[in-house]
Amino acid sequence: MAEAGEYRVLRRDIKVLTIRLLSALKEFYTFKELEEMLGLPYQVLWRYTNFLTTPEEGTARRILQLIRERRLIETALEKNFMHVKSVSDIWVAVRNIGFLDLIAFEAMETMEGVDFDTVLAFPEESGVLGAIIAHWARSDVCITSRLVSIGEALVEYYRDSSLSLGFLAVSKNCLPRKGRVVLATLALYNKDMLEAAIALVRKNGSVPMALISIFAYSGENWEEILKSRGIAKYRVFKYVNFLR
Repeated sequence: MAEAGEYRVLRRDIKVLTIRLLSALKEFYTFKELEEMLGLPYQVLWRYTNFLTTPEEGTARRILQLIRERRLIETALEKNFMHVKSVSDIWVAVRNIGFLDLIAFEAMETMEGVDFDTVLAFPEESGVLGAIIAHWARSDVCITSRLVSIGEALVEYYRDSSLSLGFLAVSKNCLPRKGRVVLATLALYNKDMLEAAIALVRKNGSVPMALISIFAYSGENWEEILKSRGIAKYRVFKYVNFLR
């Protein structure tokens, strides 16, 4: 774990970034489709996506430019979101590792220039999102858990949708002291839970820098809520109205 002040600036190798992104897109497009849209031969794409070779820097930048111009990431994400009709369908979307890689890539774009050392995923089912963002950022990851002993944990309580009392807990040894933390959650739907996550970070002397959420309940003004809590950098990928 990084010591306080040793933040990981997102300096990424454009060539490695490109082949990781192509590998993720391959989950949604055939080689023939990518060949037509990117102007690269099938054999070259195959070598890239199997990590057998890397493009020259100029080629990598051109590929990224075409991916943006053709909106390949946005279209792929929407393809996956089409399967989500209810709360239970969320897992249909997030089980696809290519989808999660694209979410992580977009998260990195959102947080460009933000220095942070840890991703905090909440509640515990959001661990898959926190882990993949941390992997792309090469940062540490902490995941809230109901299995953590209260005596060894930082704990914050909140009211859930049924007005019963819930809690978020994380090991004291996981969150850095005086660090910079990105919050990650699969679904942003409970304002009190969000406030509990922010309080957890601050309780250990750290600062919440940004938030990434795949889904968010459309009945709340999350932009206003987040900015009022000092979080100016955030990204919600899909607003839905069935999360309550």
